Parts: sequence; C-alpha cells; structure tokens
Amino acid sequence: MSSSQDPPGGAGGVPAGRREPLTVAEFHAWPRPAGPSAARLDIAGVAVELSGLPASLAETMMARYPPWIGTPTGAGRPLTIEVLEAPLDYFIPPAFANSWEVYRVLTAYDGAVFRATSYRLAWWFDIGRGTGQVALAHGDLDPASRAMENFLRSAVAWLAIERGGFFLHGASIVRDGRCHLFYGPSGAGKSTLSTQSRDGRVISDDLTLVLGTPAGLMAAGGPFRGTYTEGGPVPGLFEVAGFYRLRKDQRTFVRRGDAGCFADLLGNLPWIVDQLPRHPHLIDRVRALVDAAPFAYLHFRKDEDFWPAIDRGPIAAP
Repeated sequence: MSSSQDPPGGAGGVPAGRREPLTVAEFHAWPRPAGPSAARLDIAGVAVELSGLPASLAETMMARYPPWIGTPTGAGRPLTIEVLEAPLDYFIPPAFANSWEVYRVLTAYDGAVFRATSYRLAWWFDIGRGTGQVALAHGDLDPASRAMENFLRSAVAWLAIERGGFFLHGASIVRDGRCHLFYGPSGAGKSTLSTQSRDGRVISDDLTLVLGTPAGLMAAGGPFRGTYTEGGPVPGLFEVAGFYRLRKDQRTFVRRGDAGCFADLLGNLPWIVDQLPRHPHLIDRVRALVDAAPFAYLHFRKDEDFWPAIDRGPIAAP
C-alpha cells in the first residue's frame, strides 16, 4: 500500500521517516467537523454512517454510489464515523506532483482498532465498538472523493471480516442468478475477463463483498466497480457459484483447484492481508467461510468466450 520513499516533512503532517499512522490521541487536535452533512453507505447491511461531511463531498458521494448511499436511516448497526477538519494540506505530502508514486497508506491494527494515514486523509475505527474518526485535510492533489473512497473500502473490508465475510479483490459476474468470482494479482486479467464476458452482469472488475448468510455464501452487489463502466449498478445478494483463480493462457479451460487457490485468495483481501501474519485467526475465519465453496483455476485466452469452459467444468491437468 505504500512506496519505499520517505515523505518530506510538512507543517502539521507526518514527520519524514515515520512508518506508523497517526494515533487515536492525535485526532484530539482537530475538534471541528469538516462540514454540515451526513451520509450512509450500506452494502447488504454492511453500513458506514458519516457525520461532519463537507456538503460538496456528500453530494459527490450521493451521485457516485447509488443505490447504496443516502442519508442516515438508523437501520441496523453501522460503523459511525465523525469527519473532522484538519487545518493542513496533507498528512503525507504527495510525491506524485512531478513524478509517479505508488499510492501511500500507512496502516496498523492492534486486534481492535485499525488506523491508517495517507495524503489527505487519516482515520481510525474500532469495529467492535462501532465508532471511529476521519480527519480530512485540504490539499487538492489528492481529491477528497478518492481519499474518502479509500477509507470506505477499508471500513467495508474490516466490517466484512468482523461480521462473517470478506472483501475480495476480484471480478464478479452474475449469471443465471448466481455469482462467479475471479481473482488473482494485478495483471491476472480481471478487467479483461469482465470486458470480454458475453453473458451475465458484471458487479465489479475490482472489489466484491462476500458474506456468509443462513442461506449460504453470498456475493453482494456493491458500488466499487473498478474500471468497468458498462451496464448499470447490480444491487442485491447472489449465491456464490464458485471462485476462479485466473491464469492467462493460449487456450481456455478450467482446472480443478488446490490449496494454492485458497492461499491466493488470502493474498487478495485488501486492507486485511498485511495483518494476517500477526492475526492468524482471521485466516481461520475466511477458511471456515469458503470451506464448502468450489475453487478452480480458469485458464483463458483473450477474446475467447470463457463461459463454455466454466459450463464444462474442470478437465484433467494438461
């Protein structure tokens, strides 16, 4: 989540060389709300309620995330977040004004509180208590909507893992009422596969919420669609048909999954994966959730319909 470069020091920002995000106590320096507005993001009951939003940011979120966002309703138990004004430009001054830099986020998790600090946004939340704070700075090199989406993604990831699910960095396509999930590292072909799908509806080519429910494992339609822009939003809950580890190939076929599929799934849990070595019980939670789910490798060739291979099912290893 971060580059290897140290950020330069800035007035009120993170000192050069600091490797830890802001502490909860450091938020006490900013008592003022960032604005007068409030909003609630709710994905299948995984909900974040924000107060103190600047009006312009609230309006942008309303336009960007329908039908998952609105004014607070009081329904369910959300993560409640106060948005505070931080009177500085950046917590970490960006280095990408004149050169490219991997988007930097410093993170920490102590088993109860998750903390993060990036360019324009710093945040903490306690999922167990259902509370947290966001501090919003003023610099325009990191747009407020992008900074806030990073926070929302992290909140959904931790809410999911706490409430019997996980947030998968993967493409998701609903076909015949069931959701197929495709994952792999950057460059594995998630966006390519989504674009060339000749059937079904694409939820996302980037992030999908997966939840354990009394009816089984479900994928939730959500607002984080990645680069995929075709078609409309796909709200709802859909039975998980299977997980497919993507592999680009010269021909298209499905091969039976193995233990490597689960290991690669763990590697595609954003905001969580870095904490797994120190909190291995989280691995056990995910394993229990997917224990009965089918896993396979999908080898696919660009510009070839992959659904016939999925319908045929796994073949013997070539």
